[in-house]
Amino acid sequence: MIMGPRTAYRQPQAGGQGFARTKKVFGGPAVTFVAGDVALNAQTAILRVPKGFVLQSWQGTVGDMDTGTTLMIAIGDAGNNARFMAASNLGQAGGALPALAAGGVLYEFTDDTDILVTATVAATGLGPTPTIVALMEGYMK
Repeated sequence: MIMGPRTAYRQPQAGGQGFARTKKVFGGPAVTFVAGDVALNAQTAILRVPKGFVLQSWQGTVGDMDTGTTLMIAIGDAGNNARFMAASNLGQAGGALPALAAGGVLYEFTDDTDILVTATVAATGLGPTPTIVALMEGYMK
C-alpha cells in the first residue's frame, strides 16, 4: 500500500509575498530522514514553494543516507518525481546536489507545491547522516 509523502519540513515556510521578480529562496534547514523515508517508493516532502514561483537554480547537500550501496533517490513533485533530479545514487555516500535537470530550469509552479524526495530503490539501511539541505532560488512571477 502506497501512502502519501511524509512532510518533513517545518512551518512556517515563506510565502509568495513580494513584487514581480522579487528574488526568493525556499528551503533549509536540514531535513533528517527516518528509516521509512528510504524504503522503496517512499516520498518525503523537504520544502514547499508557492504558486507563481519560477525556479532559476538550486543548491544543497545530501548526507550518507544508506548503510549499503543500493539507495537511489529522485527529486521532483507530485506531477513528476524526477522533475529536478533524476534517479541518482547521491544518497549512498552523500555530496552536493547536481545541476538542475533541464526541465526544472525556469519551471513555473502553478500551485503551492511540495518538493519530494522519492526513494526509487530502497536503502540497505538508514545511513549515519540521513539529511538533506535543499535551497531553491528564483523569483515570483
